[in-house]
Amino acid sequence: METKVNRLIPFKATHPGEVLREELKARGIKQKAFAGQINMQPTHLSELIKGKRNITSDIALRLENALGIPYNNWMNLQSGYDYNCKMIAKRDEEEAESMRMERAYREMLNLNYLYKKFNIKHSSSGERIKALVERIAFDPLNLPKIEVCIAGYFKRSDKLIIDDKNMRTWLLLAWDSIRKGSTAKAYSQGNALRAAKEIARMANDETLSIQGIKDCLSTYGIIYVEIEKLPHTPIDAYSTKINEKMAIAVTYRHNDLDKLAFDILHELCHLDRHITNETSSFISIERGKYSENQQEHEANKFAQDALIPPDVWNKILQVRSERLNPYIVIRSIAHEASIHGISKTIAVARYKHDTNFYETNAYRSPKIFNS
Repeated sequence: METKVNRLIPFKATHPGEVLREELKARGIKQKAFAGQINMQPTHLSELIKGKRNITSDIALRLENALGIPYNNWMNLQSGYDYNCKMIAKRDEEEAESMRMERAYREMLNLNYLYKKFNIKHSSSGERIKALVERIAFDPLNLPKIEVCIAGYFKRSDKLIIDDKNMRTWLLLAWDSIRKGSTAKAYSQGNALRAAKEIARMANDETLSIQGIKDCLSTYGIIYVEIEKLPHTPIDAYSTKINEKMAIAVTYRHNDLDKLAFDILHELCHLDRHITNETSSFISIERGKYSENQQEHEANKFAQDALIPPDVWNKILQVRSERLNPYIVIRSIAHEASIHGISKTIAVARYKHDTNFYETNAYRSPKIFNS
């Protein structure tokens, strides 16, 4: 049976001349005298001891006769030195390539964040990069191919501070989570609309929860993943299709359940209407501020109408004509919304958004997490 032997590569190869020098020193033999003893020019012996000349078969025999150290020992020391030199050169070459690769990754990603997140603490670049690629099973250098497939990614508001490295890191984590995710059933055409209807109902019934969202989307063959918030990465949600898997990734940048419902409905519209082979992803960055993409506007309208149907919204708005005080109008809108089966917080949030009136904290949306 063949046995594979894994040899440890030393930091530095030990030349047999170093062994000879220590042996002569231990025996109290002067190099010049020893050169005469083995019939070797002193300069050649000096070169051997300094590692500038190798031990040949002839020299190994002379050393055996003079010192009693077997011929094979000297030849094995030389062959081991030669082998280690080659392995060290190969290791250094691989480490140089790994350092180049790590620099390329670092230009694109927040590597320090990823190393910390995945508890990668290796000392060498090669080991760190290997551990990262094995963990995510994806070559980060392919990220530019993902970016160009995201509608609106490069259409941003000048008011937003965006860290491109963190954006790509977020995308990498989203892809990693989505590819490892699974659902209760396979996705079928129309399932995104069915899921949207259920999520809108739960939001208006005020029974919506994270677990409810996960269960609903999974039932309709849609993967749902949550990605940590990164600095200067104003991503609310992301929808994509990976290996025939429909998926939505979100970040809870705002502790606001109604906003989360809107964002998910927005992405469900993309899954149903806009995900194609040419445009495989959509990303929501500070909703409404970053893109003039018509599909984004369509998804916004879809989410609005799913939460509050247009005819119902028109009925709710009729209360405005009788009152001028905006605080009274808000209370009236909340009351009218409840009559029509619409969440008070959703209706008031819609009114505040449409009128740009944010001077009251009344009817605040429910929190995702209770602090």
